[in-house]
Amino acid sequence: MITKFLLPYRLKFVGWVLFLLGLFLLGFALITRTEEPDFLNTEVFALAAKVIQLGETETTTYFKFIENNIFDEIVELLLIIGGLCIAFSKHKNEDEFISKLRLDSLLWATYINYGVLIFSILFIYWLSFFYVLVANMITILLLFIIRFYWVLAKSSKFEAYEN
Repeated sequence: MITKFLLPYRLKFVGWVLFLLGLFLLGFALITRTEEPDFLNTEVFALAAKVIQLGETETTTYFKFIENNIFDEIVELLLIIGGLCIAFSKHKNEDEFISKLRLDSLLWATYINYGVLIFSILFIYWLSFFYVLVANMITILLLFIIRFYWVLAKSSKFEAYEN
């Protein structure tokens, strides 16, 4: 079966490396509760940035270089790029059955992801909602990967008993 939009199979390994590195960095930061590493403080170009400092008014700046620690951006990029490579790389034996599992899993993950988002819109507020939105960037990929490989493994076991 020819698939137009899937990535090559070899990117699946690269995706796992990037994704696990992102999880490791995120887990390390959460467990140690340390501040972001100072060597990642750098000037970055911001299309828009709102700065809120205690005791001062908030300021919004547009199209300027600002000082920022890029640790969280690196972690998010590792998780997103790794997740995309895992989720959308071809399977070794890509066929119509795998394509159907892939589509069903993506649909399932989208429903669950937006269900969680709707729940969060109704019941979570302020900065806590911002954290939900940040997590929501990776949730749909994570749900898809978990569901796709779970259903794939379950179907493989079923096929083994059939023969």
